[in-house]
Amino acid sequence: MWQIWVKIRVYLDEQLWIKPTFASLGSVAVAAIAIWFGQLYRGPVPIELSADALKSLLTILASSMLAVATFSVSAVVTAVSSVSNSTTPRASRLILGDRTTQTVLASFIAAFIYSMIAILALEAFSFDKVGRFIIFIGLVVIVGWVLAAFVRWIDHVTKLGRVETGVEKIVTAAFAGVTPANVGAWGARIYDGSTPAAAAIVAADRVGYVTHLHTKGLQDLAEDLDVDIYLTVRPGDFVDTRTPVAYLSPASERVRESLADVQANIAVAANRSQSNDVRFGIVMLAETADRALSPGINDPGTAIAIIGRELEVLTRWAEVSASEDATDVVHDRVFVPPLKAGDLVRDGFTPIARDGAGAVEVGIRLQKTLAALVRLDNTALTEAAVEMSAIALELAERSLVAEQHKERVREAASEVRRLAATDCVATRNRAAGEDVNF
Repeated sequence: MWQIWVKIRVYLDEQLWIKPTFASLGSVAVAAIAIWFGQLYRGPVPIELSADALKSLLTILASSMLAVATFSVSAVVTAVSSVSNSTTPRASRLILGDRTTQTVLASFIAAFIYSMIAILALEAFSFDKVGRFIIFIGLVVIVGWVLAAFVRWIDHVTKLGRVETGVEKIVTAAFAGVTPANVGAWGARIYDGSTPAAAAIVAADRVGYVTHLHTKGLQDLAEDLDVDIYLTVRPGDFVDTRTPVAYLSPASERVRESLADVQANIAVAANRSQSNDVRFGIVMLAETADRALSPGINDPGTAIAIIGRELEVLTRWAEVSASEDATDVVHDRVFVPPLKAGDLVRDGFTPIARDGAGAVEVGIRLQKTLAALVRLDNTALTEAAVEMSAIALELAERSLVAEQHKERVREAASEVRRLAATDCVATRNRAAGEDVNF
């Protein structure tokens, strides 16, 4: 049941038709209220309109909104295609899930449907002056809503398909995913990766990507079976039907009969979801930078800008990972693998180091960014940054032609090593309770 709800929520977030559908139902409700209230109230109204005048206004609105709605849907389709081509195809879902786009389309379609329903109601039913007044009030409200949405849409649609907008949406989604729960283990304990003794093995029930882990459900199951549950996957990991995704220890016949219950608390889908997957946002940024560095596009400026945005996300990750909320243990019988800094750094910078090795400006910016990661004073990030710096330097040495360009990248890489060495000395001194000044 939990998996079904997760799939429904992910599906609904990406659908453009949800808000227009509810707005359209509201339009139908207004017409129904006009009929019902017109039969209850017979008193005076401020404005009295004839049915013909009201139908003329509604006809104008209907014809206008049909054209505007058609144009808006075409603009969204064009924007989705543009973002897919300029950033990464995975970012198209962020455009489809854009709240402003969904709200604007809902206003246009709702106005069209309201006009059509109201015209049909005026033709099919006998409205007195009160009913016609309510229809008119609904028309005024709809027109005001449409005008506000249209003004907002003019500004929004001009930015919707741009590379900057696509990158900004990826960064926003990545920041939203860097929460204490996602950075930590969703209240579970951290699993060191060792295989528990006498354990029952659980494999995924389908091939795909892990999207969610229901640690509360797993905790309840562990308490009921009197076992510990060791998960080997996090959201974003690719699984098949043979590779273990969990171990239950100690094993028993009752435990083996309950393996399907463990599978039910590990959601697997065909595509990755960003809501619980911190790495996915960084991967999409890296894919965008990699596309910008391709020979067909040759836009190192975008790659350099994205390197800076990745630094923002990793800085946020370092801050959140150091918080107490990220290490709180609520589900003490469930173990989840840690989110490793090395994986984040490799996901974010490997494509850029590989395909930007021939651009000296990209190589220097990458080394300076890795130096900034070292300055965050996170031991795991420092180790990952030093490793990535060495890889990027080796790739640059092989790709750059001018010796001066190579020397500039070497100098930037040496700064990463110097800062890392300084950080190691400072860490040892802090552990020994000594003060140190550099």
